[in-house]
Amino acid sequence: MDKKLQACTIASTLILAVTAAQAAGGIVGVNYEKGTLRSSISSEMPAVPDVPAPAATQNLRAAAQQPDPWDGFFRQLSSKVKEGGLVDAGDNTLKLLVDGQAVINSIVPDIKNAKNFIDIEIYQWQPDDTGAMFRDLLAQKMKEGVKVRIILDAYGSDLVKPGTTARSFVDEMKKDGLNVQVRGYEVLHIDHRKIFVMDDGQGGILAYTGGMNIGNDYQRNWHDQLTRINGMAIARMHQSFIDDWEKLTGEELNGFPEPRPENGPHSYVITHVGGDTDQNIKQAYLLAISTARGNIRIEDPYFTDDDVIAALIKAAQRQVKVQVIVPLKDDEQVTLKAFRSHYPDLIKAGVEIYEYQPRMEHLKVAVMDHEFATFGSSNLDSESLKYNDELNLMLVNADFAAQMERSIFDVDIAQSNRITSYKPGITDDIDGHLPFLAPDPDSSK
Repeated sequence: MDKKLQACTIASTLILAVTAAQAAGGIVGVNYEKGTLRSSISSEMPAVPDVPAPAATQNLRAAAQQPDPWDGFFRQLSSKVKEGGLVDAGDNTLKLLVDGQAVINSIVPDIKNAKNFIDIEIYQWQPDDTGAMFRDLLAQKMKEGVKVRIILDAYGSDLVKPGTTARSFVDEMKKDGLNVQVRGYEVLHIDHRKIFVMDDGQGGILAYTGGMNIGNDYQRNWHDQLTRINGMAIARMHQSFIDDWEKLTGEELNGFPEPRPENGPHSYVITHVGGDTDQNIKQAYLLAISTARGNIRIEDPYFTDDDVIAALIKAAQRQVKVQVIVPLKDDEQVTLKAFRSHYPDLIKAGVEIYEYQPRMEHLKVAVMDHEFATFGSSNLDSESLKYNDELNLMLVNADFAAQMERSIFDVDIAQSNRITSYKPGITDDIDGHLPFLAPDPDSSK
């Protein structure tokens, strides 16, 4: 047959076949790609036996069908904490400040700009050069007519024993006109919060919170952080101060600027009242660890709570990547030894343990699944999770979580030694079985 006639015959046959199939509803489209005839078959065609999809495709489909486990996290948490312990604080602008110089460069100008009030609730105010710098700066603001109110914890600031340098220092603060109230010592109940709230000099209000106290250790020597906050979270943070101030003085404070809504991460403020009256922050950590599906990163200097450690082991056993950073140069060696007593079980489960080498690290931060993030005053020992007054911010926001990972975790892991095997010594085992770990009166927690 002539080749042209043969080609025409074949083409005609194909056209007739396609037309017939379309009329029967069998083919809804014909595509040509690199000389290959492809057809998409309608649902009316006879069923074709299932062919297993490649594993990668199945995983993608499964992931697409799975809801984000963090979507309902705070709703679940609200049912686990005491009433008022978790507050939806709306959208906030959060500026993460790592280490003392970054904090000083931010908070000192803010203090200088304040025109009406400065309220500080702090666990420890050290009687050293940095403590004196803040004292003198605040005394100057008092002379300018700014109301300055300060709450110190007697235990944390070494004010329990008479005749200490710290007692003399606080007496000097009062002589300078600063309104300093000292929360008295109670067994197994201390005020460990770190809250700074002030007006911004332009009719607004701003705040700071994190792990950092005031003194040379925090602003010079140690690795630590505060976060500068603008937005509705300030209302709950300030209320914590206002409530404690009224308990100490009987004075009801009011007339403060309303926080302004911000275009930033949606945040929650979680508070814990000590004396073993609630365990709100512990419940939050346990729920977050059980929620995580991909990775958990925690950095904390005092890490001894058995329930949190057990939850991390379970997470690692379900193939969650768990990374924990603690300081090698811990100011509380008993705490480090207690945590080391758990190293064999953690390592066996697959938890990555890093001991930060350069200096004491005092951060209390966590990121999970590159979404959930928390920072604040609470450690992960029984003292913080049961006996202290604490305050943390928590949020589910990928951008802020990424910032925290870049600024803290990635940097600190690079400066840490990973512990891949460990045999606890007798002191590790003893410290690991202490019923609770409370610091001595000179503690810097």
